[in-house]
Amino acid sequence: MIPEYTTVVGVDRKHLQQLSHTWPTWKRHKPLLLNSPMIIFYDYREVSESHIRIVVDHPQLTTVPWPFSASVQFQGAGTTKWNDPQRHKMLCGFVHVAAKHVRTPYWLKLDCDVVAVGVDDWIDPTWFDNVPAIVAHRWTFTKPPDQMDLFDQWVEENRGRLPFFQGFKPLNLHPASPESDRLSHKRIISWCGFFQTSFTCLCAHAAEVTCDPLHLPQPSQDGYMFYMAKRLELQILPVNMKKIGWQHWGTMQNVIEHSWRAMQ
Repeated sequence: MIPEYTTVVGVDRKHLQQLSHTWPTWKRHKPLLLNSPMIIFYDYREVSESHIRIVVDHPQLTTVPWPFSASVQFQGAGTTKWNDPQRHKMLCGFVHVAAKHVRTPYWLKLDCDVVAVGVDDWIDPTWFDNVPAIVAHRWTFTKPPDQMDLFDQWVEENRGRLPFFQGFKPLNLHPASPESDRLSHKRIISWCGFFQTSFTCLCAHAAEVTCDPLHLPQPSQDGYMFYMAKRLELQILPVNMKKIGWQHWGTMQNVIEHSWRAMQ
């Protein structure tokens, strides 16, 4: 049986522009999304609720301004993808907004640069037989390469605040060589993925008691949630979302082109 779920999307100015192209493909090719609640959290410094409702006509849409407090600041040098404060802000939203606002057993994360194609019958009920913490697109590496090490360090530095890690060993995942730009290992990536809501609340709590308000230990939503599930020995189910009608495109040009093709 497919559990009830809520679709969660995060937008700022850039991502709302992407969503204006991909949303019609979601409606056409995955119309069952319209039968479940949808939450869009938005950077209220860049877009407004009215902008979102012009783009998205979901019948069960809730919009949430993000961050929850204007006093919360997301710092970073902004010289690379990994230390961009805007990226960090939006990724933090997926954990904290979902934990606070989702009322269904699971939530579905969809990135705004994901194009829907193919048939609507894409969710396999057997994915949820063992109540996994995560069901998401399979992936084979982590960047930056020291991210899993930094999560191990975070647990060690905060053992008194994170008692639920007692008895669970560090992952001890290291790159094959010091010069490597990535850590090669089996994991998930979250441009299309389901996350258990109770598990998400645990992730939000762990971040809240150890980090600045509304932040994450490292600026990676899927890296953080993968680490939490893996360290706590919860089920993580990697699946191939590309085989069941989802395409992930990184640039606006590709988003526009492939969204147009999907609507022909």
